[in-house]
Amino acid sequence: MRRPATAVLSTALSAALLSGFWTASPARAATPGEPAGTVTATVALDPAGTVDANGYVTLSGTYRCSPLPAGVGLLTSTLGMYRGATCDGTEHTFTDRRRPAREQLYTVGPVDVSAGVSWMRPGTYPVILLTTVIASDTRTVDLRAPAN
Repeated sequence: MRRPATAVLSTALSAALLSGFWTASPARAATPGEPAGTVTATVALDPAGTVDANGYVTLSGTYRCSPLPAGVGLLTSTLGMYRGATCDGTEHTFTDRRRPAREQLYTVGPVDVSAGVSWMRPGTYPVILLTTVIASDTRTVDLRAPAN
């Protein structure tokens, strides 16, 4: 029986994501007495960001996530940031600088943005990856012109 092209694409994409993010934050086995599913995280966007004359937006903030019993942490933002999160229980800073798609060009002034920390871990067929958002922050950030 042939699998639909979408299933093949989904499997290939999942494998690519796993291979790219698996090394970003090493998995840790649960310690004795620790519930395997207990994961905590926080994320906070800074109240101000920048947008330059070419449309590049810079957002920043902090995040913290507890060590994961399996899988990896993933840090995301409204601008399209997807990168590994270091889940070791300590606070880390992040900066996301990119030019958003034309449909979401930003200018100086207030803008609603979000950032989040997700937990990605292996699933069982047909779900290749289980992804759970473990923290998010959505707020109005004041975009300013960068200081010269």
